[in-house]
Amino acid sequence: MPVQQSDLLKAFSSQYLESSLDDLTVIGEVPDWLKGSFISIGPAQFEVGKTHFTHWFDGFSMLKKFTFNAGKVHFQNRFLCSEQYVKSNAEKKLYFDEFGTYARASWLGNLLHSLKFLVSKEQYDNCNVNTTKINNQLVAMTETSRILNFDRDDLNTLGDFKFTDNLRGQMSLAHPHLDAAAGEIINILTEVGSNIKYHIYKIARGSNERILIKTYTSDKLFYMHSFSLTYNYIVLFKSPLICDKFKLMFGMPFNKTLSWQENKGSSFIIINRRNGEVTEVDTDSFVCLHSVNAYEKNNELILDLICHENGNPYDTLYLKNLLSEQPIFHNPTLRRFIIDVPTKRCQMMTIANDIVEFPRINYLQRNGLAYNFAYTALMMNGEKSFLNAIQKINVNTGKAHYWCQPDYYVGEAIFVRKPNIAAEDDGIVLFITFNKIKQFSSLIILDAKTMHQLAEIFLPFHLPCGLHGNFY
Repeated sequence: MPVQQSDLLKAFSSQYLESSLDDLTVIGEVPDWLKGSFISIGPAQFEVGKTHFTHWFDGFSMLKKFTFNAGKVHFQNRFLCSEQYVKSNAEKKLYFDEFGTYARASWLGNLLHSLKFLVSKEQYDNCNVNTTKINNQLVAMTETSRILNFDRDDLNTLGDFKFTDNLRGQMSLAHPHLDAAAGEIINILTEVGSNIKYHIYKIARGSNERILIKTYTSDKLFYMHSFSLTYNYIVLFKSPLICDKFKLMFGMPFNKTLSWQENKGSSFIIINRRNGEVTEVDTDSFVCLHSVNAYEKNNELILDLICHENGNPYDTLYLKNLLSEQPIFHNPTLRRFIIDVPTKRCQMMTIANDIVEFPRINYLQRNGLAYNFAYTALMMNGEKSFLNAIQKINVNTGKAHYWCQPDYYVGEAIFVRKPNIAAEDDGIVLFITFNKIKQFSSLIILDAKTMHQLAEIFLPFHLPCGLHGNFY
């Protein structure tokens, strides 16, 4: 795949090395109270055999773990041994079509390949989007209903995670919600058939059983990557980004199944968690990949979302665009929607006009509740190539503080709260960076209150730009 030379070329190049490292160079001090593991995931192999992947999300999944104890840091990385990874490397050709890349070079080869998987009903499992914990087991997820279990200590892949229920569906969200007070995981399983069924379910603490809360039925398969959760409501984002179910059933690269319907609006599907009542509220068109937070205030529902105005945002993430001299991006901004649920009245305001993505909050303390602070990655100081800064923004005042260093690109910022502290922003922020001059990666630790840098932990190699992760 010919691309123009870019400072980011290595950041979207394969990293085949799997390592376990103790003697890492650290500048600054790692907080003594920080204990646990930051595990993130993302694409890390971008070719197999003669096939060069075309999209960022095509890369085979790699787990990356930083473990902290008494101010010391250990790093480990390992490929997720999905069926896609194992069989593709063994056969030296793609086993499944990838997110944006066909497994076969010719149209006839692709047709026969798609028919094979249509008959066999095998399901794609390159789980490179997110990690979470279900019944004390760590799992890797993508947007199919197939998820993989891995070992926290050595990151070895343990096989498919099995649910103990009969819920059916081909697609799922890689951003489940945790209701910490109720001890429940909430997520959505999509069943594609003559009608599209969005099965909203919950999993109780200590269980592998998905219990159905509500099924929302639609004549079109609208794309969702995340949703919002409050004490009383589950909110789905229905946008004009539509997935062609016939292309999906034929196993085409997922991004090839998506299309934007011009001149169509968006709506919120608001599901009452207590009685199953559904309210649909229309608004102007937008696509939300990532919900920031949501909460209730009197009769109003407050939704803070990262919104792309129109089109398919994934189209800008092909490697040819990302590695070009002048990449083209959508302009996702942080917006607040205020919905009066009984009257269906919806107001929208822009909290900040910066190009932002990957929002995180003090999740365990404030998810589904009124809050003040969000941490996002963004482009600033005239940067046009990729995300190069981390901001802490007060969503109620718009006031922001930033971390930005020359020559650094950044990933998602994870908030870790300080033990036994009540203040919302008392903790640290972790994120992986790529230095375009030195061409290696490091982990940055910031004071979440002041945004001052506490430590940088250097790796002796690069990590390809990743997606999501969590602190365990």
